[in-house]
Amino acid sequence: MKILQVDQPQSIDFDTDVLGCIASPNCDFSWILDIRDQCIKKKILFRFLSTGPALIKDGKIYSIPKNQQVSQARKAQIDYSPNEDLFCRLSHSQFRSSFYLRPKDRTYIQQKGWETIDEHAHDFIASRLAPAVPYHDGKQTPMKGHPVFLAQHATGTCCRNCLYKWHQIPKEKDLTDKEQDYICQVIMDWLFRQMSK
Repeated sequence: MKILQVDQPQSIDFDTDVLGCIASPNCDFSWILDIRDQCIKKKILFRFLSTGPALIKDGKIYSIPKNQQVSQARKAQIDYSPNEDLFCRLSHSQFRSSFYLRPKDRTYIQQKGWETIDEHAHDFIASRLAPAVPYHDGKQTPMKGHPVFLAQHATGTCCRNCLYKWHQIPKEKDLTDKEQDYICQVIMDWLFRQMSK
């Protein structure tokens, strides 16, 4: 995941599977929309995280109080996910839909920050899911203890059987870097959706 402070037009010429945008003071909203369009073309999960204190839209400067910058970014409704079909399928599973973030999970994410949570996701996937035959496969992901674990169960990325069932990623072979990045993107997507509720 990359967090981008937007203070000028940007080209997405770097590697990432998740991009969060924070508008710097006097950022033009059209710059954010352009970054979003680039993410759509590259199938990068995009989240507009904060408007910043002053946002320019259609030539007008809008001053936004600090306590409203995150909610105003959410109200813009410009987030993009390449995983809509997956989340539609997951919504029909009573088991997958039973997972949600508790207050302590939300606090943990807020305290650690999105980039750290993404690092944790990559570490967990690399050590617990990526080997061709993971240790205790089917039981390697706890049901609690970290927001990423909840996200794994909610998205069918908790073991190699679920990974095959929900994501068609074959069992008994090491996960490629690209597959691991995809799994982490799905996990982060679920966490973003939960934090927006």
